[in-house]
Amino acid sequence: MTFHLSVFLENKPGKLEKITKVLADNKINLRAFSLASSGDFGVVKLLVDDPQRAFDELKKQNITVTKRKIAAAVIDNVPGAFHNLLQRLSANGINIEDCYGFLLNDGKTAAMVLEMENRPDGENTLAKIGVKVLKEDEIYR
Repeated sequence: MTFHLSVFLENKPGKLEKITKVLADNKINLRAFSLASSGDFGVVKLLVDDPQRAFDELKKQNITVTKRKIAAAVIDNVPGAFHNLLQRLSANGINIEDCYGFLLNDGKTAAMVLEMENRPDGENTLAKIGVKVLKEDEIYR
């Protein structure tokens, strides 16, 4: 099962740096992230190579963090590929709660990190429509 971390933080200088320091000090590699701010507070999503250890180390520093299940769907790196994926998921009643992406090493494909409202159905739908989902070792290693 694959996870990313959601960290709630104040929108002030040094708050994001505190999180990245915990990761760096514990030699936890950051694979991808997103940051969304809403006034005085924000949420950073972290895809790391060791989510459980990152979760534990952030908690030790009294950082508000949750671990959330995700699926990393592989799409072609071409115009319209993400739209096509969303269209197919939507047609199957799958709602995306949160999403961000990153380019894979080959440059020809990208991984879209999806938090889905109805996750088991979402993963089944991804398999049914023939979308490759990255396995833990493909994300974490």
